[in-house]
Amino acid sequence: MTVEVFIDVVREGISTLITIIIPPLLVSLAVGLVISIFQAVTQIHEQTLTFAPRIIAIFLTILVIG
Repeated sequence: MTVEVFIDVVREGISTLITIIIPPLLVSLAVGLVISIFQAVTQIHEQTLTFAPRIIAIFLTILVIG
């Protein structure tokens, strides 16, 4: 295996990894932002309120994307 082939394989692997990770990460970011705004408005500061919806949203995103 030459250096060029190795670099190409690593580059493709990183590209695939990023493609797989981006959708759940963006969904988690959006859900976290919405829940944080909700907590700021209602002055409810419960840790499970942010954790549970994120996990559910990430699970559903992975389920939909497949």
